[in-house]
Amino acid sequence: MNKNILLAIMLFAVALPAAAQVRLGIRGGITIGEMRFDRDIIDSDNRMGYTGGLLLDLGIPVVGIGVEASVMYSHRNSRYRLNDDYQVFKRHYIDIPVYARYRLSLPKIQRYFAPYIYTGPCFSVLFKENAPDNYANSKTFLSWDVGAGADLFNHLRLSATYGLGISKALEYIDREYTGERIYGKDKHWTINAAWLF
Repeated sequence: MNKNILLAIMLFAVALPAAAQVRLGIRGGITIGEMRFDRDIIDSDNRMGYTGGLLLDLGIPVVGIGVEASVMYSHRNSRYRLNDDYQVFKRHYIDIPVYARYRLSLPKIQRYFAPYIYTGPCFSVLFKENAPDNYANSKTFLSWDVGAGADLFNHLRLSATYGLGISKALEYIDREYTGERIYGKDKHWTINAAWLF
């Protein structure tokens, strides 16, 4: 009995890669983000940015699971208010999201409309910024993304993602008075459209 189970697991493990579909695509969209600080001294409001890049999709159609990885350029804007003084920052990132995806099974319409949900980490690397002296952006940070979307006509992919900042993305240092440090985490929505080849 145990040998049969082991044999079935081995056959399943060998058959899955053969059944997998690998697809490439291009993706673009908008980001709407806000920096959340660990203290209420600094206010931040939502600002729009944009994103674009390449997508690699690995899916196993029979069971509906898959992995999606991207390399994205992301331009994020932030506006902060400290003591009635507003400052706008522009940050440029290379984002590398890697998602586990589950596609809902709708056999009759799957070819035209295939909804899915996904979650996973997004690694961001800062390569350009315009922060003033009292602010220091982290060179890298990590967020955990959750989202939902749908594939339309087997090529067009629409999705909405919420990124929950895990590590700090920004640090404010009060050099003038107390030397106090305040940390901010990037929380943002991303709305994307992708074309899969």
